[in-house]
Amino acid sequence: MRTKAKLALVLLVLASVGVPGAEEAAKPGPAAASQTKTEDVVVKAELSKSIWGKENKVYLKGHVSLTHGDTVLTCDEVVYDKDAQVAVSPGKVVITDPECDITGDKGTAYFKKRIGVVEGNVTMLVKPKKTEEESSSKEGSSESIRAKLSKPTTVTCQKVEYNYRGKIASATGGVLMKQEKRSASAKKLIYDEKNELLTLLGDVNGVDEDGQTFSAPDKVTICVKKGAEWMEAPNATATFKVQTEEETPE
Repeated sequence: MRTKAKLALVLLVLASVGVPGAEEAAKPGPAAASQTKTEDVVVKAELSKSIWGKENKVYLKGHVSLTHGDTVLTCDEVVYDKDAQVAVSPGKVVITDPECDITGDKGTAYFKKRIGVVEGNVTMLVKPKKTEEESSSKEGSSESIRAKLSKPTTVTCQKVEYNYRGKIASATGGVLMKQEKRSASAKKLIYDEKNELLTLLGDVNGVDEDGQTFSAPDKVTICVKKGAEWMEAPNATATFKVQTEEETPE
């Protein structure tokens, strides 16, 4: 799950629009200078306008696109407040790259807090690249949690937030995940990228391709660290299928 590259993209591209003041917002401190590098972000818009003085804002309007490598953000408008160090796309935002597509009603980047947000009817299509081990994994009971999570998944919710300092992403507002014939829902999803922990909170429910169900009222925690996968769910309820044989009368 390359959450960092996807959920923080609004921060990445809006922070790098190449306008006066934007580069200062994301400038690293002296200790981090030797570990950073400069990359180009290509910005296109029908109109670009900078206002100095009391308002101190930058506007991009009309078919705005920001391209960073193979990742593209498109929207109709971007407003960057240089004093508050906040960039907003008040209309529909579309983010696409080879591993994830995201759409939402608006996007916001809070540079001081190192937080990026996409909200309003958010849809994410996660298309992770598989390792050789995951590609060779077969369907069935031996399939690992990590292998299952490596498959294309659609996530819908009302808000996605990414703290790129702590590398923690969260989705809230009727979170629904669909993957092939599996689905799961919860009130909130949190992914801790550093520790590779996925947590589902509040009224967690799931059903797999065989119709087996799982539910937990409070929390489900899943570790997807390679070689150390586990799942924990207090007060959980599950149903599973068993094969039985009936005797045939002679």
